[in-house]
Amino acid sequence: MDAAGQLSFEHEAFPTAVRPMQAVAAEAPFSADDYIFEVKWDGLRALVFVEPDGSVHVHDRGLNDITTTVPEMQALAAQVPPATVLDGELVATDPDGRPDYQALRERLAAQPGPEIPLAYLAFDLLYLEGKSQLRQTLMRRKARLRKAVDSGGVLFVPDHIAREGVELFEACLERGLEGVMAKHVESTYVPGQRSPFWLKVKAVKSDDFVVTGWTPGQPFGALLVGYYERGRLLPCGSVSGGFGHEAYAALGERLAELAIAECPLEPVPVVTAPVLWVRPELVISVRYSEWSADGTLRFPIFNGLRNEVHPAECVRHRPRVVIGGHPPPDSPVHGLTRFPF
Repeated sequence: MDAAGQLSFEHEAFPTAVRPMQAVAAEAPFSADDYIFEVKWDGLRALVFVEPDGSVHVHDRGLNDITTTVPEMQALAAQVPPATVLDGELVATDPDGRPDYQALRERLAAQPGPEIPLAYLAFDLLYLEGKSQLRQTLMRRKARLRKAVDSGGVLFVPDHIAREGVELFEACLERGLEGVMAKHVESTYVPGQRSPFWLKVKAVKSDDFVVTGWTPGQPFGALLVGYYERGRLLPCGSVSGGFGHEAYAALGERLAELAIAECPLEPVPVVTAPVLWVRPELVISVRYSEWSADGTLRFPIFNGLRNEVHPAECVRHRPRVVIGGHPPPDSPVHGLTRFPF
């Protein structure tokens, strides 16, 4: 990897790994002629590599190989051409068919045994039969994706809609889904970059944060969390709710392993109660209502471990303002009949 922590590789060579392209946050839903809109699925971002010899391997956004954890993905060898790379989301669903993040985590932690069924929702095509698609436009990649793969079993290619982003967002809100992805129709795929040509509009706020310490309890009372900004690790409050029995046990073990004497935050905060500090290596997902004026999270709830996320990726996402239903003037990118779920 280079200094930016991104994987470099030759565009024309079939890769062994690709760090996925990511989106920036938008403050509000919008509709626009030069965007398509997709459901933002609450799952695990995963890239699937169908090798030239037909073997299949899967890695998450942190480049961790999870192939053995999802043995059902081997069936994709019969549905996807050799020397092809897909980008998508692994999801588990609740009885109503909505993505269930906690069920997904339970399923991935249970090795082996697919008692909780998974689905892989492929939304992008990076390589097709050995040829890079990274420099093709989004719409061309999507057309080739739908034509190339044989949907069924655990593999699906979800629909998208054109222009009507506000309507899709409202439909997601009614169904309790996480939100909407807005993607510019001419966008190319830039591995490892957070691109302004892809925007995420969340109906439910959730982000990743670094665990910096904990308060005493059995095995802990609350987790102290923080985020990186301009090279400093800043505090943003504590999380004391949402932990199940298994999460308590797993986190308790990790906290003991990461314990340190000195506070990792800069500047060191004034604490009025006992706190135990840890090396800032553990990342968790947190749901919350909003950011307070003092820079802390309001009503934070633990949402799951995020082993696939590097701590340096935990930054405060300050949304791009959307005015009047369109991207702002300084943005680099200037008849709904069916929803894609």
